[in-house]
Amino acid sequence: MRTAPLFVAAVLVTAPLFAAQRPLIVTSQDRSLLTIDDCAHFYTLTSSSLPAQAQAEEQRAVPLAGIDVLHVRASDEGGVSIRGWDRPVARLTVCKYAVALTQMDAERTLRSVAVTVHSGDIRPRGPEVDATRTWWVHLILRVPRNAAIDVASANGGIAIRNMAGRVTARATNGGISLASCEGTSRISTENGGISLENITGHTEATTLNGPISIKLQSGSSRPTIEARTDDANEIRCRAKICMDAQPTHSGGANFLRIAGALPIVRLSTGNAPILIDQVR
Repeated sequence: MRTAPLFVAAVLVTAPLFAAQRPLIVTSQDRSLLTIDDCAHFYTLTSSSLPAQAQAEEQRAVPLAGIDVLHVRASDEGGVSIRGWDRPVARLTVCKYAVALTQMDAERTLRSVAVTVHSGDIRPRGPEVDATRTWWVHLILRVPRNAAIDVASANGGIAIRNMAGRVTARATNGGISLASCEGTSRISTENGGISLENITGHTEATTLNGPISIKLQSGSSRPTIEARTDDANEIRCRAKICMDAQPTHSGGANFLRIAGALPIVRLSTGNAPILIDQVR
């Protein structure tokens, strides 16, 4: 399996198995699997220190009538994959997992895990976790390309593809990948990298602790890009549009502005670099 370093997020919760502690949870993302719709090949792989695991997969329709914005909330350790399509309906694939000390407890925990879909709000629910059991849910959502979505995750990644509507995505500990989107996008993560590819809409990307990588397509229109990072990290641009652009330093930060036609892409990182590249 090919793993993309930028988009890997490891979430380490307390490892010892004793009272009031949670088991070790490790999550990693592989962007090479982002076009796959089934749970067995979902781009996020989550594992736990608990020995017994139970899992289930289900599909359901998501009503869109009267919904202005779809709100998607991941489980504490779960990932989200959203892709736009040319159908007027939305389809949700739910990948449920539960782990415990025994197989019986894992299966019992899994039966208590559910995903509610109500008035455009999609969110997993389940029992409290402890040293003997935990659970997570990965969500695969296919929506009309022009839909407006608002996505949030805690300790998992977010991947969004082929959207033309308004996109808002936030992660606490996890990477965010955005590709082939032409609407207005605002994405941010506290601890994780951001990957942008073939973006033709107005985009704002911010991360506190993680790099940002943006890949521009050859032959596409020249976007106006504004990039900012702290003074300890650099902005590297290997695209042709950067030949006459040089980063400037001011107030303990590095800035780079690449002028061109709209749309505008604004990038900002804290403790990591920004890489602007070109794809043939």
